[in-house]
Amino acid sequence: MRFSSGGKQIRKSLDTDDYDEAHHRAYQMWSEADYRVKNGLTATIHPFHEVAEEFIKLVESESERGNRSEYQPRDWPPVIRRYLIGFLGDKSIDAIREPDIERYIEWRRTYWTTGPGKDIGYIRYERGGKIPRRSAKHEVPSISRQRGELVIVRALFQQALKWGIHRQDRNPRHQGPEEGRRSTPKLYAGRICTAHRHER
Repeated sequence: MRFSSGGKQIRKSLDTDDYDEAHHRAYQMWSEADYRVKNGLTATIHPFHEVAEEFIKLVESESERGNRSEYQPRDWPPVIRRYLIGFLGDKSIDAIREPDIERYIEWRRTYWTTGPGKDIGYIRYERGGKIPRRSAKHEVPSISRQRGELVIVRALFQQALKWGIHRQDRNPRHQGPEEGRRSTPKLYAGRICTAHRHER
């Protein structure tokens, strides 16, 4: 099927040879896309984990061209895969809002103490073609580490905006104290980093 929604042409396979089933699936897909656009989202769903992996590939290729620091393709992917994908997973990236990031920050702080990492004894990682391991530290990350990781969060969502798979706009269907502005991680991650400077 092919249709236009949110100013974009969308092509999808219906994965069936049955005409009636194809018609039913086409209507469902169109209805979902129409609903998403009317509610300030992109017409198609982009799971966070897929966008995150695409961002990792971009970081690696840009580093190879000399457009990024060589430490980013080494240090960023483990953070993205263990923490960001671990928490946001299959959630559509354009549905992620400030409360989700706030919950992620708290989840990340307690990851190694009372969260998913509390029973992990060793961390395996790739370095120079080898896969060594080190003991996991079951402690709350330092403020500087939290700020550093939020730089990755901000960079990932800024790239999603550039790719057009995360929207930053005003949506009249969601009026509220801020007159319908739907925050994006691109904007508030910077405020979060600034706020953390005052935490001790």
